[in-house]
Amino acid sequence: KKTMNAAARSCYAGARGLKDAEAAALAMIAAEMRNQPILDLGFGGGRTIEPLLEVSKDYIGLDYAQEMVAVSRGLFPGVDLRHGDARDLSQFEDNTFALVVFSCEGICMVDHGGRMTILAEVLRVLRPDGIFLFSTMNQKSDYHNRGYQFPDFKMSLNPARLTVRSARFTRSTARRMVNRLRYGKRDMRGAEFSIINDVYHNYSTMIYYISLSNQRKQLEAVGFQSQAIALDLKGEVI
Repeated sequence: KKTMNAAARSCYAGARGLKDAEAAALAMIAAEMRNQPILDLGFGGGRTIEPLLEVSKDYIGLDYAQEMVAVSRGLFPGVDLRHGDARDLSQFEDNTFALVVFSCEGICMVDHGGRMTILAEVLRVLRPDGIFLFSTMNQKSDYHNRGYQFPDFKMSLNPARLTVRSARFTRSTARRMVNRLRYGKRDMRGAEFSIINDVYHNYSTMIYYISLSNQRKQLEAVGFQSQAIALDLKGEVI
């Protein structure tokens, strides 16, 4: 059984507020989704919970990490927050939700088969006129081709502060190098999608990247309507 380390827990638990693209996408559909049933996949430290509750109190959250479920239950007592896997939504009936949300590129944290299973499960639990709002890593972006990233380091004239920062930099660099050696050989880059050992959490993650055109094809192959609306990081429609 995998558990989340303290650094990752702190990272997600401390995040607050929607990103620009998320806020813009939610604003586009808020009126239509008012008081409708919502499923929030991968709610993590609760960043999406309050904005979605403002749209509808008919809300259920589902997250894979038990630690995050515990954190968010403490922040939002009484809200229906559950531990579960987005690849298995069997606890929900067909055509249950008007809106399913999967933020923070959560759909990129599984392999290709898992991703296709998530899309199929989301389509199943959505109503025929429902909406799936999710974020994904873009294979055409600079992030996909960036080289090895060293940790950030800020100089200081204060000897004590410099010592602490240097120690943190050294520890983080060591973790990155060990993880890069361990997971980097699993990199997979193809025309349809890539799964690469990315910098997140000191290179301890494998991240799925896909282009917009291939993402649309993927959605259509599962059964979603064609030409899904897409927004850039600024919240502008592409």
